[in-house]
Amino acid sequence: MPSFRDCLRSAVDQGAISPDEAQQLQDRFDTEFAQARLSLGDDAASAAAKARLEAELRAEHIEARRKVLLQDAAQDRLAEYVAGYRGLDGKADVFGAVLNLIENHGFAGASSLAGRQKAIVSLVHGQIADVLSTFRKSAITGRRFNQPLLDDVVREALGQATGKPEAKALAGAVSDVFETLRQRFNAAGGAIGKLEGGYLPQYHEPRALLAAGRDAWKDFIRPLLDLDRMRDPLTDEKLTPARLEQSLDAAFDTVVTDGWANRTPKRTAQGGAGMLASQRADHRFLHFTDADGWLKYNEQFGKGDPLKAIFEHINGMSRDIAAMEQFGPNPNATIEWLKQVVQTEAAKSVTGEPSLFRPGSKTADTVRDRLDYIPYRIDSVYQYVRGRSVVSGNTAIGFGSVRNVLTSALLGAAAITAAATDPFVDAMARYLSGLPVTKALVGITKTFSKGTKEQAVRSGIVMDDFLHILGDEARFAGQIGGSEWSKWLAERTMSLSGLEPMTQARKHVFALDFQAAIADQVGNTFDGLEPYLKRTLEGYGIDRTGWDVLRSTPLHAPDGGAGFLRPIDVAALAEGPALPKVQKVLGIDTKDEAVAAEQTAAGVRRVAEQYLEAILQQTERAVPTSTARSRSFFVGTQPKGSFWGEIVESGLLFKSFSLSFTTLQMQAIQQELHQSAARGAGYAGAVALSLTLGGAIALQIKNVINGKDAQSMADPRFWMQAMATGGGFGLLGDFMFADVNRQNQSLAQQIMGPTVGLAGDLMKLTAGNVQQLIQGKSTNAGREAVNTLGRYMPVLSSLWYTRAAYRRVVLDQLQYLLDPEAHSNFRQQEQRLRNETGQGMWWSPGHVTPDRAPALP
Repeated sequence: MPSFRDCLRSAVDQGAISPDEAQQLQDRFDTEFAQARLSLGDDAASAAAKARLEAELRAEHIEARRKVLLQDAAQDRLAEYVAGYRGLDGKADVFGAVLNLIENHGFAGASSLAGRQKAIVSLVHGQIADVLSTFRKSAITGRRFNQPLLDDVVREALGQATGKPEAKALAGAVSDVFETLRQRFNAAGGAIGKLEGGYLPQYHEPRALLAAGRDAWKDFIRPLLDLDRMRDPLTDEKLTPARLEQSLDAAFDTVVTDGWANRTPKRTAQGGAGMLASQRADHRFLHFTDADGWLKYNEQFGKGDPLKAIFEHINGMSRDIAAMEQFGPNPNATIEWLKQVVQTEAAKSVTGEPSLFRPGSKTADTVRDRLDYIPYRIDSVYQYVRGRSVVSGNTAIGFGSVRNVLTSALLGAAAITAAATDPFVDAMARYLSGLPVTKALVGITKTFSKGTKEQAVRSGIVMDDFLHILGDEARFAGQIGGSEWSKWLAERTMSLSGLEPMTQARKHVFALDFQAAIADQVGNTFDGLEPYLKRTLEGYGIDRTGWDVLRSTPLHAPDGGAGFLRPIDVAALAEGPALPKVQKVLGIDTKDEAVAAEQTAAGVRRVAEQYLEAILQQTERAVPTSTARSRSFFVGTQPKGSFWGEIVESGLLFKSFSLSFTTLQMQAIQQELHQSAARGAGYAGAVALSLTLGGAIALQIKNVINGKDAQSMADPRFWMQAMATGGGFGLLGDFMFADVNRQNQSLAQQIMGPTVGLAGDLMKLTAGNVQQLIQGKSTNAGREAVNTLGRYMPVLSSLWYTRAAYRRVVLDQLQYLLDPEAHSNFRQQEQRLRNETGQGMWWSPGHVTPDRAPALP
């Protein structure tokens, strides 16, 4: 009887398999044989090994076939969309269609990857609203409430009873969400097995492992492991002592090298993590004896904060599910295919063939130049949405920390401008969305209450705090990265200034009003909807069937109010009394109850997420934060941690609002112009006028809080400043129009951002003064040092309610000590201000107390 090796050699000779495949099969057989030989003779062990390997290969073939079918179905769906998409001019635009599939803010007729991610995360957060509320951050220190309870939640989640009902309930909610995400991940093409006895993800910090060393790490973790639960990754049998050591070595190498230690060089490109559907199951090998072991390891080699581990898993799984459902089990492969589709169509337009490509110019040369730009642009948006790779963690943390410190030092008065201009931006978004416009100016105060926040979260509106665990965008500041202390500094400044709570409140107001407006329309047919509201829903793929599903949802009416149509209630339709009606609406008529239930759940979930995506993406129009398409235009495919990537990110600091606002308003104006020239001109004029008024209010408030009298509003220069401050590029007048910036920073420093400005100021303070000293010139080092402290001191120099007092009581008195010409310099400041704008100062430089009340216009 031929041996297994002989069979493989014959298969290679016949061309049925490659030599590499044969070697892989032989390695797997040898492992199975060695395990079986412990209890069987050689012949029996060989037969058992063959039988087991055959069963594994059969299961792998079935799973691989399922993934192929899911991938094909996704690509068929996407092909139909990109071929049928038409722009405002009615012409095909395959390039625009592909970008829409990655991110859009309406007017696209389809869901996007970015929007789907937000919707899935938000619905999941709504299911664990009690967890978010229990462990929310305090307004002052940023510490989370009920921290001791969190350890008990960990114990309950890992199957260890604590006798505390609240901990058990919270752990149960988390575990239910984990299981829901696991099943959905598998339905999208994944293969994560269910673990008995509880599960919490364990993150491994590579730097901590490297610092400890392999042997110390193994000695630390070995006593904490539950060897009865841990199975051999290859044989699924109980680990032998030798295999345990081998497995721990492999785990250590995998963590510290990001998996590259276990890869074999190939002649074809290796796409990093490979097929997305094949990931995530690899991280469930290590099991701890009890919750205390998990907590001990997490403190030493993990995230430290169990809540971070929980939400990194939830947010990360949600993102992966969105990618797989949008682009198939192998999203990267689908993106590559879509790039080729667009390039093929662009090539057709060059040769004069009928094409779905919409060139921006009629010249063939221009289109041919775009052939290389197309894959670059698609990659840049896709990578930004999925999360850019990191090539140097230390570089990324270093630059991120600098940006966080600058955020704390320069962003403390942005809340003033936001308070003055946000209602007008909100009103424009409501107009476009078909919502009542007047509510943009009222009702925000009530959303600062804890009860209203919880109501918004339970409806499926995400809390930014729990997104930042993954480093998502924060308003104006861009992505929250860097060291933990610097992140705390930036977050506390935004919170203490009022910017963060105001931003969150505005998002909640808009989202809840959107749900209320939809509730008011449930009596109408789809064609009877308010036209702009119907256009908004269609822009995210909600059609007549989707609207009928929404109409079938019971309204949520707290305290006997008018009611809201909540996305989380739509998602629950598959289990409620409206089930027969919903199945009829969806056209589900199978008699197989299990199949009908599965189809209904998928159908209502799809509508719920499209509805929530519409709410969240339109909220970006009302409260601009950041869009992937605008930021990726500048960042491109530069990875995090690369020098130029970090330079570009630093240049974009504080420009997130400007980029988002400008991009979305340009799209809105195009939509209105499509209706009529008068509509377009009217909308553009209304935006410019309203934001100029908001900017004027903000400027006058900032004048007063900076110790100055209000400016004369008869001066044309004031209205130019107001337009810049309130408009798309100047909401952050706190940076763009600060006195120190006008006088001491070059245009290049302004364009490159405050990071370059900081470097320039430090060079002037150090090398510049040394050079002046060598040349025998007056250095003014004391004055420059004080000005640097005034500009870059976090919190005190930044917060709008402390900056004037800090300047006058601390810095001006310090300047008296360091600058012999301080008094003359202070008087020059007053005179220069009076000459330039006609303003006086109600709190004069150098004075410890105010001179008088501010003069108002």
